[in-house]
Amino acid sequence: MKTLAAVLFLALTATHAACAGTGTPREKRPAFRIPIHGDTATLSVSGTYRLRGELQRQYNLKSYATGADEDFLLCRLRLGFDLRIRDRLGAFLQLQDCRISGSPFDDKDFKISNPYHDNMDIRQGYLALALFKEIKFRFGRQQITFGDHRIFGAGNWGNTGHYVWDAARLIIHNPLLESHFFVGRYIIRDPDRWPNRHMPGPTAYACYTSIKGIPLNLDLFYILKRDTRGKTKGETGIGDLNSHSFGFRLDGTKGNCDYAITFVQQLGNRGGDRIRAHGLATRLGYTFGLPWHPHLMFGFVNGSGDNNPHDGTSGTFDGVFGGSDRVLYGWINLFFWSNIREYRTDLVLRPKKDLRLRGEYHYFTLDEKKDAWYFPGRVQRRDPAGRSGRELGHELDMVFYYDPTSWCHLMGGYCLFFPGEFIRNTGSAPGVQWGFLQTKFYF
Repeated sequence: MKTLAAVLFLALTATHAACAGTGTPREKRPAFRIPIHGDTATLSVSGTYRLRGELQRQYNLKSYATGADEDFLLCRLRLGFDLRIRDRLGAFLQLQDCRISGSPFDDKDFKISNPYHDNMDIRQGYLALALFKEIKFRFGRQQITFGDHRIFGAGNWGNTGHYVWDAARLIIHNPLLESHFFVGRYIIRDPDRWPNRHMPGPTAYACYTSIKGIPLNLDLFYILKRDTRGKTKGETGIGDLNSHSFGFRLDGTKGNCDYAITFVQQLGNRGGDRIRAHGLATRLGYTFGLPWHPHLMFGFVNGSGDNNPHDGTSGTFDGVFGGSDRVLYGWINLFFWSNIREYRTDLVLRPKKDLRLRGEYHYFTLDEKKDAWYFPGRVQRRDPAGRSGRELGHELDMVFYYDPTSWCHLMGGYCLFFPGEFIRNTGSAPGVQWGFLQTKFYF
């Protein structure tokens, strides 16, 4: 608790100091620009600094029912340098430094990618080329996100972030559509290596297209996730991975109503198995014409599970390359878009222009009782016989957002999880608590 007290003190002190200053907020104007040879080229410099304290009770990012309380301080610095030459040629470099104090883990506890710690490294570094007005190329290390981040998301809530890609991308845009074609592999965060390298596999081949000129937002996509190293494990053996994900996303508004649907079908082969899986995410909301502008939303999320773990068919949806940021599957981050059904209600209030209050209720169940409960990136518990029930539990989240200036953003929250039948029947089943306070500065 001493670490948490220090966290709260530092965050609040930093917020007060930053927000008490005067001057024109930089986020409201372009980043600091340096002209080069008149107007031939410009170099823009910008960045963010984020400080967040967290308290976790009875869980951490690897395990549930830890029997311990953990509190720690996260900090992250990002610096960006954007060079543009006559709107035809450009280069972007973003450096990132991530640290943690009071961590329950050491660097050696993460064999692949470290979610907490990565000394100053190259987060993004790419060249951009516009051959024609409607055709652009981007080569190098880059963040790739679309829509609600469920298909391609950066996972920026995590201290080091999740997905950044070493990729080649072609962008075609005109009055009818905007299409992104790319091939790449995501990088590994390793504090002992500079610069960070990318994963040896899988490789992503993707097309993501947004349709324009219609009265709603409509995206169509196809992603091939391919790994030919022969190391992918399936139910019937080890082999290659060839996973095809295709579907659509749409969202829009009609008067005071808003809506969104994302659907993904997955086919292909995983090891010696065939893939037959799907993902669905829906939302329906309404904004009331009342004080504080209450916005009420109802949602349902389904990531298919495997109803028979021995039939040679993989039915578990793998989430494509989506982020696991808090607002997607509950803020505590106990669940992911695999073998899950999520029923949720959200209420957002805006007492002031610069203050938002958010409350969420989530009810989680397994999609298939013989498949596992999935944390982001790992299996947590499984009953192969399917006799432990389906109910995972209930989560309550309370979060606030406050913008005292345009270059200072403050967030805080407190969340509770109450375990359900499946968790009680498969081991220790304590309730979970999580709290955080975060300050973020833009410059």
